[in-house]
Amino acid sequence: MTSQPAQTSADIEQFFNAYCLAYNQQDSLAIANLFAKPSGIAQQGTYTHFSSSADTAKNMHELCQWYAEQGFLQASFKINHLFLQGTQHAIADINWQIERKQQAPWQFHTTYNLIKTSQGWLILLCTAYEESFT
Repeated sequence: MTSQPAQTSADIEQFFNAYCLAYNQQDSLAIANLFAKPSGIAQQGTYTHFSSSADTAKNMHELCQWYAEQGFLQASFKINHLFLQGTQHAIADINWQIERKQQAPWQFHTTYNLIKTSQGWLILLCTAYEESFT
């Protein structure tokens, strides 16, 4: 029998596999569907609030377009730290690597506040604290 924390950790890793796959397919709607409603992104000292699925989908569509313009090939990730907060909340610190066409890859960390809902794990807040694309 799998312990609750081990199963929760495995479920969260599966969630990030789906999130990464959605990015690799540049499927902005699939990415948006992995965010809670409402949710948000904190980046470079600002907070962007998504009050609806349409808001999230629009942002993810623009992000996917921008990634494509930057030569996006594929993303991969490693969970650096996972802080379980009971059975329905968690914080994950993720190390991302973004491979790009004929350019050096991007490597950065992002944290995610997650909430478990009837739809499974969803992103409540994404904090892009290390992304610097120069």
